[in-house]
Amino acid sequence: MLKRLLSIVISVGILSFTASCTKPSDKKENDISKFKNVIVLIGDGMGPQQIRAGEIYKQEKLYMQTIAQSTKVDTNSYYGDTTDSAAAATALSSGFLTENGMVGLKPDGQETKTLVDIASELGKRTGVITTEELYGATPMGFSAHATNRNEHLILLESAASTSNVNLFASYKLPKNKEYLLDYFTNNGYEMITNPEILSDCTSEKVLGQFNIVAGADSMTIDEIALSLDGLVSEALEYLTKDEDGFFLMVEGAHIDHGGHNNDIQYMLNELLAFDDAVKYVVEWAKKRDDTLVLVTADHETGGLWVNEDLEYGKLFEYDQELNRFINFAWLSKGHTSTPVWLFAYGDEIDFLKYSTFNDASLMKNVDVFKIAQTYITANEQKK
Repeated sequence: MLKRLLSIVISVGILSFTASCTKPSDKKENDISKFKNVIVLIGDGMGPQQIRAGEIYKQEKLYMQTIAQSTKVDTNSYYGDTTDSAAAATALSSGFLTENGMVGLKPDGQETKTLVDIASELGKRTGVITTEELYGATPMGFSAHATNRNEHLILLESAASTSNVNLFASYKLPKNKEYLLDYFTNNGYEMITNPEILSDCTSEKVLGQFNIVAGADSMTIDEIALSLDGLVSEALEYLTKDEDGFFLMVEGAHIDHGGHNNDIQYMLNELLAFDDAVKYVVEWAKKRDDTLVLVTADHETGGLWVNEDLEYGKLFEYDQELNRFINFAWLSKGHTSTPVWLFAYGDEIDFLKYSTFNDASLMKNVDVFKIAQTYITANEQKK
C-alpha cells in the first residue's frame, strides 16, 4: 500500500509539471555582459514538500521562497531513472545526463567539462563548499571524475590534481581517511582548519576542513565550528579577490540525510541552516549588479507529504488515538522523482529559452547548467 501511495504521489507531482507545447519566447534579450560571478546553491534532497514543511515550522516563508523568479526542475537521470546525487551533480555541473553512480562522466565514460572548468579557463576563481565530507557525490560531481561515487581515493586524487578548484571547503574527513588529504597538499593546496583565516588567505589553492554545524547555537568551546552561512561569508571574501570574477557551488548536504532517516526535525534543522546561507548570498548579491544566484536541489529524498492546508505552527500535531503525526508523512527512505524548485536571483531569466521541455514552468537539471554557463561566459563574450 505504501509503495502504491508513493507511486501515486510522485506521478501526480510529475504530471502537475508536465511540459506543454508553447511558442518560442519573443522576450527581449537582456544584456548580461556585466555578470562575472555565478553562485549555485544545492539543497541535497530538498523537495517542494521539505520547503513547505520548513515554512510551516518556521511560521513564515523561507528566504528562498521570497526570491521572485522560480520554476520547477525534473531530476531524473540518463535512463529516466530516479537520480542519485552523483548523476544529478554531473547533470547540474556539466549539462550531461549520466547513469546513477557515475561522477563527472558521460554514460560512455568520457569525462565531462564542468562549470568549474569553464570558469577556470576564463581566469575566474572557483569554489566548492559542502557540509559533508569532501568525497561526497555532489562536490565531486563539480570537480572530479570516476565511474563509481564510492571510489573515494580516485575521486579525491582526481579533484586534487586536475580540477583547478581554488577553494575546497568541507566537513573534515574522518581520522582514518585523513591520509587522503595528502593528494591536495602534494598538489599545492594550503590546508586550513580555522575558518576565521580563510578570508585573509593569499594562497591560490586552499583546502578547508571544518566542523560545519547546522546553526551557531550548536557550537562548542572545545572545537572551532561554524555555520554554513558563516563559511560562505568567509569564502566570498576569498573568491572576490580575483577581479575576473568567480564561480561557487555550495551544498547543504544533510537535508538529504534527514530524508533518508525519515527524521523531520533533523531535516528541518539542516534546511533552515541552508536557507540562512541562501539569504546571506542573495543579500550579498543585492549590493552589486554582477552576480547571478541559482538555488535548487539535486533531487527529493523521503517522499515527504505535508498537509498543504496546514496552519503555521501545527506541523507536529499528534493524534494520540492513531499514535502518529497527522500533518506529515514519509513515504520512502530513498530518493523520488518529484520535481524540485529552481530559484534565481540577479537577473530576469527567460526560463523558456533554456527549457528542454519548451515550457517555462518546467526545466531539466541539465538546463540549470545552461543558465549558469551562459552567465559565467557572458562577460568574456563581450570582449
